[in-house]
Amino acid sequence: MVRKLLRMLAVLCGTAAVLAVLLLFLAYRAMQQAPAFYQQALSERPEAEQQVAGNQLEQEVLQLSNNVQEEGVWEARFTEDELNGWLAIDLPEKFSKAIPAGISDPRVAIEPELLRVACHYKDQRMNSIISVALTARLTDEPNVLAIHVEQARAGWLPLPFKKVLEQITQAALDAGISLEWTEQEGETVALVTIPQQHDSYRFSVIHLDAVELRKGELYVAGRTEAKAADQSESDVGLPK
Repeated sequence: MVRKLLRMLAVLCGTAAVLAVLLLFLAYRAMQQAPAFYQQALSERPEAEQQVAGNQLEQEVLQLSNNVQEEGVWEARFTEDELNGWLAIDLPEKFSKAIPAGISDPRVAIEPELLRVACHYKDQRMNSIISVALTARLTDEPNVLAIHVEQARAGWLPLPFKKVLEQITQAALDAGISLEWTEQEGETVALVTIPQQHDSYRFSVIHLDAVELRKGELYVAGRTEAKAADQSESDVGLPK
């Protein structure tokens, strides 16, 4: 009887061990799975085309920077291809120190009202494809953008939401971006403030009127107005 019980116990332990290994293997495989958009973004364009796209993005950003310094309305469109070209070539070559440790090959996909971001992440404990889906919209507050994390995964597995928020907060701090977390309709939302004034634009005020995620592109629009006379005089130390 004792031998029979010991044999049954051995079988149960062996079965449990096999199941544990199988579950670990399946979890590991699940973490390796990359979203379809990420696989496509990594393989669809030759390096020379990515370089051209990245250069185009930098030119458009420079043009936008120049436009917002002048009074009047302005707008810009940044395509998915341009962003991915810049992420593939220019980011690692020109701004490698800005990439957090363990992260490589970031790519994006832009859908109507949804931004998908994915990258390869590797450290001593983890080797996976991390993907995040975000929504973004302007609020009623001037130049305040509300960003909501719709989804965060390691491969096919969901990531702890608290950990995702911590990483976003740290990334914003590192980039010098003003970010505040709040609750809206039961959901956690990041409020990002785009400064209306900047030291390099000391005689103008920037108003952000539109931020739209469209099919394959990010669209932004706004206007630049001159500061009120008394405010401009105060800024340069002149009497009012």
